[in-house]
Amino acid sequence: MALVKLDWYRRTVSDKLLKTEYIIQQMDVNSATFVTPNPALADVGTALSNLSKAAVAAQAGGVALTLAKNEAEEALDALIGQLGSYVQNISDGSEALILQAGMDVRKVPSPLPPPPQVKNVDAFPTRSQGEIQLDWDTLGRSYFYQVELFVEDGDKGFWDKLMVSSKSKFLATGLTTGTVYRFRVAGIGRNDEVGPYSQEATSVAP
Repeated sequence: MALVKLDWYRRTVSDKLLKTEYIIQQMDVNSATFVTPNPALADVGTALSNLSKAAVAAQAGGVALTLAKNEAEEALDALIGQLGSYVQNISDGSEALILQAGMDVRKVPSPLPPPPQVKNVDAFPTRSQGEIQLDWDTLGRSYFYQVELFVEDGDKGFWDKLMVSSKSKFLATGLTTGTVYRFRVAGIGRNDEVGPYSQEATSVAP
């Protein structure tokens, strides 16, 4: 999906005049697409003419003439903003139609891919009672990891999130000696999307 890109307030007055004239010309040529512009192109043309005259007059200096130029610029800014919204609605995200209106295009960046699956998760007892150490292959610096523990609940059970960390290891503590524990790990990307879970890793708490 493409978006209208105006960057209007970064433009100089002379640039705004040239761009507005081009937009009017393009929308007039493509009037079959832009049937009822809002605001009307005639109103935009009037604002364009007013700013052009006020900008020339303001070159002579003086507070009143400068203020008149600023007011004319604000009036044109408001109309172009409305016209940009109109073009966005008519285009329905079509880059070609936005360009037909004489406006620039801001493309929406493609969504980031989900993190890959975490590999080689290993769970093993430590020398301390009630502790199991988990290690796995790192996915890279831009990822975090979500570690989950399977909790028995009758016949079904559920996965419970233990922690989120940037490190590719985790020490599970406070476990019951002699109990079998099941763990899994998933990567978390920069867009907070959780990737596929790893294969389960099982160990008995010492």
